[in-house]
Amino acid sequence: MKGGVMVDTKDLKEQVLFEDLTEEEIKKIIPIVEGKKFRKDEVIFKEKQPANHLRMIKKGKIEISKTTPDGWKQTLAVLGNNTFFGELALLEKREHQAVARAVDDTEVFFIKKDNLEEFEQKEPMIMLKIYRKIAIVSGQNVRRMNQKLMNALVSY
Repeated sequence: MKGGVMVDTKDLKEQVLFEDLTEEEIKKIIPIVEGKKFRKDEVIFKEKQPANHLRMIKKGKIEISKTTPDGWKQTLAVLGNNTFFGELALLEKREHQAVARAVDDTEVFFIKKDNLEEFEQKEPMIMLKIYRKIAIVSGQNVRRMNQKLMNALVSY
């Protein structure tokens, strides 16, 4: 148990990010996966903070939001069990562009940036599968946002 959150092969296999990995591949990544609990309304990261972790929701919900220039909070997404977040800022090596906050008491798996980069050097084929999954999910998110935009424009 790490950070009060059990990290095991079964739970990691349920993660969207790792669903294409074999059990042997998951066993190789387990040593760099940590866990942490967040209470309802606790902020996980803020805008302008450095992206230092790849995060996955084991159990609970996370709201990703941004504050508009005139001070309104705009929810961009609410993510649930087995989804991942914070990956784009990490891969782009930039600061977070939004706020992530626990909607409920939430358990999160995470991998520190340095550990992920080191793992990439040791296990490039496993990381290829993980990066491919990030690309697929990112593409699905873009298509979903495009559809929402089109629906909003049509109803306007």
